[in-house]
Amino acid sequence: MADLYKNKNFRNTFFLIFLAELLSFLGYYNSGVNSLGFFILALATMFVAFFEIEYGLYILLTELFIGSFGYLFYFETEGLNISIRIAFWLIIMSVWLAKVIIGAIKTKKLTADFFRLNGLAPFVALIIFIAWGLVNGLINGNSLSNIFFDFNNWLYFLLIFPIFSIFKNDDQLKTIKSIFLASTTWLSAKTIFLAYVFTHNLGGLDLEIYRWMRVDRLGEITTTSAGFSRIFMQSQIFVLIGFFIILFYLLKTIAEKNTSQKKFLLNIPGNLLKQLGLLTLFLSTIIISFSRSYWLGLLAGGVFVWLVILFKLKIKFKQFIFYNSIILFIVILSLILTTVAVKFPYPYVFGGFNPADILSQRLTQVTGEAGASSRWQLLPPLWQKINTSPILGRGFGATVTYKTSDPRVLENRPDGLYTTYSFEWGWLDVWLKLGLFGLLAYLFLFIKIIRDSLKINSYLALSLSAGLVVLAIVNIFSPYINHPLGIGYIILTMAIMENLKIKTMN
Repeated sequence: MADLYKNKNFRNTFFLIFLAELLSFLGYYNSGVNSLGFFILALATMFVAFFEIEYGLYILLTELFIGSFGYLFYFETEGLNISIRIAFWLIIMSVWLAKVIIGAIKTKKLTADFFRLNGLAPFVALIIFIAWGLVNGLINGNSLSNIFFDFNNWLYFLLIFPIFSIFKNDDQLKTIKSIFLASTTWLSAKTIFLAYVFTHNLGGLDLEIYRWMRVDRLGEITTTSAGFSRIFMQSQIFVLIGFFIILFYLLKTIAEKNTSQKKFLLNIPGNLLKQLGLLTLFLSTIIISFSRSYWLGLLAGGVFVWLVILFKLKIKFKQFIFYNSIILFIVILSLILTTVAVKFPYPYVFGGFNPADILSQRLTQVTGEAGASSRWQLLPPLWQKINTSPILGRGFGATVTYKTSDPRVLENRPDGLYTTYSFEWGWLDVWLKLGLFGLLAYLFLFIKIIRDSLKINSYLALSLSAGLVVLAIVNIFSPYINHPLGIGYIILTMAIMENLKIKTMN
């Protein structure tokens, strides 16, 4: 994986992401620049996809990996903001469908490569319950506006058709790896840079970046009472997933070296140094995010890796100890990098905070701060709503009213009462909207993919399953599996896993 740094696709993707973010930042000051960026990217993607749809998908995936809510660029018309993510989705789906129809007219045969997927039942079951959630929302008289905005994220699942039709060979997989690595490396570098900016006196740069990220919904930057700024971006979920993908490649590097630990250290493979650098960078990003959901996902992913090593790969005990020693070294390096980023003495550092104390406080304080408090305040009324129809669910657009401590709500509603159809409790959200069987269908899809990876037993397959475990755990407290970020990862994993299954069978 680390060798992909030498790949021109990695370098080109990283550079283009930098240009796109710079143009987006300038677009914050000038709406014309933002609109220009939107149409340039949309038209370029349409042109590229018309001739080679796989390149259009590469652009779509790059935006997905870095864009959080998809508003890096957007077009505003009559009070409605159309995000670049929606534009990319419409372009890819339209071009793919047009090519399928044209191909069917020419050959008088409709090809459906998607149905080459073995074990289709869990996915089909999930799609049926998603459709039921839409119908049930109408039956229950939920607001049409709420139904639309609640349901539209699930349409991202339709990308499984072009993805399964197009991504079939090793070169395409290598390109996706390069794009993913470039995107997660960019996100990590950006997070560490922002941590530096928001803890140092840089002449108001922090305020301008904060406004840009808030307007374009790229992330959340909040300052603690000690003066430390939490840099959280929803797209950092891919950094967390990427951490475990690289972790499996680190394991591969160690397991495939039959030399002693002493000889190994005296002649350190170049891959190992790159993997150490990546893992340190990624882990620092997860620390700086200050997301307890991410940290819980980090713990769950680590347990999964240990179980796979001990019971599936069954590597030598000395290699297991050596591997965990390197991980401990990575943890130390990442803490050092985080501390350097926020405590570098030039220019003036805001606050006299101690990074270790802040980390400890974040781990132990689960009810005092507004975000965590609101999440727990939502839980009882959400359970009550689920209990009104636990089997069939309440459909898309179902709302819950609860009392929140969120300062943004209290500004407009002093009583703190807030009604919403969007919930932090991700799995409970699915249960409420799709019903118990819809929830079980989604869980079974996860289990099916993970079981397939254990049968394939390749480092790539196992690493992708580690990402699914992380996604499932993070989704307990932060919704991802009903969002393009989580859905995109799931269908991409399904496509890659299917190709790996075909290769192992041949």
